Amino acid sequence: MTHSVLQCEELRKNAMNTGDVESFRELFDPAMIYRHSSGVVDNVTSYLEKLISKKVAYSNVSFSDVTVITPEGSHQSIALVMGLMRADVMRATGPDKIQSHYQATWHQVGSAWKLLAIHGAPIK
Repeated sequence: MTHSVLQCEELRKNAMNTGDVESFRELFDPAMIYRHSSGVVDNVTSYLEKLISKKVAYSNVSFSDVTVITPEGSHQSIALVMGLMRADVMRATGPDKIQSHYQATWHQVGSAWKLLAIHGAPIK
């Protein structure tokens, strides 16, 4: 399935791999909530602070088995993206490997898609 929100997911993945804080700022809705697969919850400010301070740095981020779900009808301003995320993460406590299911909620603001929420769940 091809959907314009997948371009935003690609931008998000690239921003994660490069630590590009400005790209994240452009993608995030100001009300964004990020629930990591660890259970930790960040808002825009706390998530960006972790990236800026290098408390968290991602590499080798990949998304797979991606599905986009949109409401039926002509007005599709909400999109749910579900898939698998794999990444290497460097934290203050040391390196980690993440494998998680994720759901990203995007909403359309004018012609742009903004990330409203992420919910990650660890793969058991």
